[in-house]
This record gives sequence, structure tokens and C-alpha cells, in this order.
Amino acid sequence: MDTKDLDTILKEFIGILSEKQREVIEKRYGLHGEKPMTLEAIGQEKGLTRERIRQIEEAALETLKKNLNELSDLIERIKYQLELLGGIRREEQLLEEASALLTPKPVELWTSKAIRERWQNDINFLLDISPDFFYFFEKPDIYSNWYLREEFLKKAINIYKFVEHELKITKRPLPLDQYQLLLRKTMKEFRIHNENILISYLDVSKKFSFNPFGEFGLIDWELINPKNVKAKAKLVLRNANRPMSYQEITKAINELNFDGKRASINTLHNELIANDEFVLVGRGLYALKEWGYRPGTTKDIIISILAKKPMTYREVLEEVKKQRLVKDTTVLINLQDKTTFKKLPDRRYCLIQSANKKN
Repeated sequence: MDTKDLDTILKEFIGILSEKQREVIEKRYGLHGEKPMTLEAIGQEKGLTRERIRQIEEAALETLKKNLNELSDLIERIKYQLELLGGIRREEQLLEEASALLTPKPVELWTSKAIRERWQNDINFLLDISPDFFYFFEKPDIYSNWYLREEFLKKAINIYKFVEHELKITKRPLPLDQYQLLLRKTMKEFRIHNENILISYLDVSKKFSFNPFGEFGLIDWELINPKNVKAKAKLVLRNANRPMSYQEITKAINELNFDGKRASINTLHNELIANDEFVLVGRGLYALKEWGYRPGTTKDIIISILAKKPMTYREVLEEVKKQRLVKDTTVLINLQDKTTFKKLPDRRYCLIQSANKKN
């Protein structure tokens, strides 16, 4: 079957209608390459009220539904496909997949937007007039979808509640291996034997998503869907798992193209400086505070180290290196500050205030 053949079938099918009814159905569903129109728009074009157009459409659909046996083969093929995917499918996906199922030239669907839209309009018409399919209007947390029976919709909603509960327990995005474990646990809970069916269910929900690094979680988590520069920088650093320069972080954010908004170096740098979730650990290098890095200058870090006990230069250097990416000479120069540090006879360093207390 090609595009012309499907058009021919539908033209013959709606040919049983009066001319006025046929025109309303063609314009309403965008059949034969037209754009779908609202009842009001059709009424304005025909010089009729919206209510009159609705009445014409209602009478036409009633007639067509009495003759659905002429389209039984097409409808059954779409129905079988939907059953294979668990009885419920996101509208956008179903229209694309059913179009590819019915055409012998699927490549045309991806090379021509006009042909793709034409097929999807025809598929939408088939779904709408058949009593086997039910439409779910889009809600804030669920995409518009088609389903075969109420039980499939209820099952989908229960799956969303279960997965959301599991994610809230972990409180963090799941890498691929843990995502697979969650899928298996959910499949066992709801007796689903095909992973593709569960993925199809999850695809209908707006609550879940993957971040650019393939981690799965709740869409309102900033590490899944970062909405500002700070959140994007945090996600980039967590994925790298190492300190990065602000130039490198900016480049990574722009390459990932989270939401099409480019980050500027100056804006990012100011955010890193102002937010205490980030710690400057070297010249232009930033790390996450959650990794155990303490805020402050190199001198501040040395003070906190020597506040515990006196140490040799090498011991101090080793501890500083855990907190800062600095040159050895930087630590040595800081230790020369005789207003803060004192070198003991045994070559260890201590804080001046500590030495004074002992005296």
C-alpha cells in the first residue's frame, strides 16, 4: 500500500457521504493532504455556525461507523500493533509507528514532512472512528495517548506511581545498570514479560526522563532536567567526577546543548564564585563541595590542618593536596607567614596561637 492507495481507500470509504458531509470530514481530519481545521474555522469558510458544522460532522461520523467493516483490515493491523506494546501508546509515537506499519515505503515518511503529516492525519482518522480505540487528552503529567481498554490506562498510572516511589527512595538519578534493575523490579511487580512494553508505558508519562549522560530520574530533578547555569554546571562536574576549569565547564554545557541556551564564560564564572556548592580548588579550577572540599584559600586550608596538630612540611603538603590542586611551592610560601605559622625545632609547623598557648 502506498500513500495514493490509502487515499483511495479513504476516498471510497467517505464517498458514501453527502458532498457537504464529505467536505467537513476531509477538512476536520486533514485528509488527502489538507491541514486539519477546527469546527469554527470550517464554519467561517462555509458561512455556517460552529454548531451547524458540529451537527454535520456528527451525522457523517455516525454513517461512517456503520460501515467500518470496509476498513477492518487496516484497523486490525493497528490494533494488533498497539496490543504488542501493552495496549497503550503515546499519541505521537503511535501515529508514527502505525504510518510506518501501513506504508511499503517507510523511508518516504522521514524524507518528506508533507507525506509524513498526510499519513498521520489518515491514521488519526482511522483511530478516531473505530470503537476499539480510546483517546486520553494530555494532562500536566501524562502525554496524550491512545489505549485499547480502561485497564491498560489504570495499569499505566499504577506503574508511574510505583516507579516514582522507587526513584524518591534513591533520591538521585540512576545510571544505566541501576535503571535496568528498576525496570526488572517493575516488570516483576506488574507481571510484564517484555521490557519494550514497560518502556512504552513509561514513555506516556511526563514524570520521567534521561539526562544527557543517560541517567534516569524524575523530570523535576535538576540533575535530570537542569534549568539554569548552576544546575548545568553541577551536572557536568558530577559526570566528570573531577575538578574542571570554568572554561571547560562552559564548553561542556554548550556542547551538551541542554535546552538550546548557550552559557557564557562570564555568567558561569560568576555563578561558580557566588554559589557555595562549588569550591575553587586551583587556578580557575572548581569542584563540588559535596565531594568533601572545604571552602577558603590555600592558607585557610593549612590553618584548618594545623589546628589539629603540628605537622612537617611534607605532611601538610599531603593534606593540602587532598583539598587543593596547587604547586608545592604555593604551600611552602604560605607556611612562611610568620604572623600565622611557626616552625618548631623538630621541623614541624604549628599555628602561632597554638604555640603561644603552650608558652
